Amino acid sequence: MSGHNLEIKDFLVNRYLKSLYKVTVSSGKEVTIVKEMDSIKKYIFAIDNYDKYLQKASLISKIGEEFIFHLKKCLKLSKQTENFLKLLHKNKRLSRIAEICDEFSGFLEKMEGKKTFYIDYAKSFSAVEKKKLQKNLQEVFGGEINCLYSCNPSLIGGITIRFHSKILDYSLKSKLLRLHSAIKGDNYEN
Repeated sequence: MSGHNLEIKDFLVNRYLKSLYKVTVSSGKEVTIVKEMDSIKKYIFAIDNYDKYLQKASLISKIGEEFIFHLKKCLKLSKQTENFLKLLHKNKRLSRIAEICDEFSGFLEKMEGKKTFYIDYAKSFSAVEKKKLQKNLQEVFGGEINCLYSCNPSLIGGITIRFHSKILDYSLKSKLLRLHSAIKGDNYEN
């Protein structure tokens, strides 16, 4: 599956993407929900025979409920994402969650008609700094862009910029990890 194939052929997946998009925009939690969809996708792909497991979770109510409960607990999901998963489960469509997660950020971008960048920053990020970063990104990538900001203190300092599957990591955390690995002789690459 391509995470950014904007021509979604599957009507059912497209219908649920539209539903999730409406919830995302109305709640103003674009960054949170995109990150949660990415986390769910990684979690699912780590399950052996995930496709068979999701089929069971779709068809057997108790397995589906346990799966959603476990996702909520492990990933600390927002109420919006939890409710979306419950909707999929109620409609016996939980087996499609991997596809929905895989397509969501590209769908969000398509609906907004802009290139969307997800920026995490460690500490305060002033309006002037945000405007300068947005201007620089627009010069490099062209067209209309949308920057969605989120504070992530675990970065210690600096920022990370995500666009599609590419991540530019300018955080102090990753620099410290690289330095630690260099000292230990490991081959850490971010």
